[in-house]
This record gives sequence, C-alpha cells and structure tokens, in this order.
Amino acid sequence: MRQVMIALLVGVLSLAFAACGGSGASTAPSAEAPAPEASAPAASAPAGGEAACTVVTDTASGDAQATIAGNAFDPATISLSAGESVTFTNEDGVAHTVTLDDGSCDTGNIAGGSGVTVEFTAAGSYPFHCNIHPSMTGTVEVS
Repeated sequence: MRQVMIALLVGVLSLAFAACGGSGASTAPSAEAPAPEASAPAASAPAGGEAACTVVTDTASGDAQATIAGNAFDPATISLSAGESVTFTNEDGVAHTVTLDDGSCDTGNIAGGSGVTVEFTAAGSYPFHCNIHPSMTGTVEVS
C-alpha cells in the first residue's frame, strides 16, 4: 500500500511540475542575485512637463558624490544648485536604482561596482528611492 501511495504521489508531482514548466525552479528573482544592468538608462518626463533630472552618463564624475552601500544611500540628503549633477556609485554586490518618487527620473539598474551621474535642472526637493529595495530612500535638494 505504501509503494502505491508513493507512486501516486510521484505521478501527481510529475504532472504538477510539467504544468508549471517542468523543472520546478522558481522564476522569481532572488533578493541576493544582482539584477541586470540597464544598457541605456534614461530619464522619463512626467505627464505635462519635462523631467527634473537627466541621467547623464555612467562614467562621469558629478558635482556631488553619493555612495550606495549596505542597502543605503550616503549621504541620504544631497544638496545641489540647479544644473549640477550627482554621481551615485554602487558599492554593493547587488543592483540598485535611483528613482525619483514621482517617477519622473529613473537611472535603471546600477550594477554593483558601477556608477551613474544624474543632472538636476530645476530647483526643488526631490525624494528618491531604490525600485529594487524600496526601504532605501534619500532626497536631492536643489537650490
């Protein structure tokens, strides 16, 4: 009886795995696995206006520097003048983003060991976060 139940269980599991794609391996991204780096990050404009920031390049040095380490932005508040830029350097082993909370600007994935420079064109307070790790937050203050 036990062998029949085991055979039945194996058959049911085989059918279930076949219906889900076969291997049973998860397709959800792991929190530890780095996300792929974006090939051409670009800012997007909010409806009805221009973006307040522009992703300039992934190699230039900005007027200000910020690091991404330990799943945190340092400094968390960055002060700039309009027209200046900040370079975000990811020192973590996983990808992060710098995304304005209003969605008007997004760096795309910044791979570990890489950096992105973002220019801010208008005065204002710009809260941002990491799309991959939403608890990571900061603000760019532009005068």
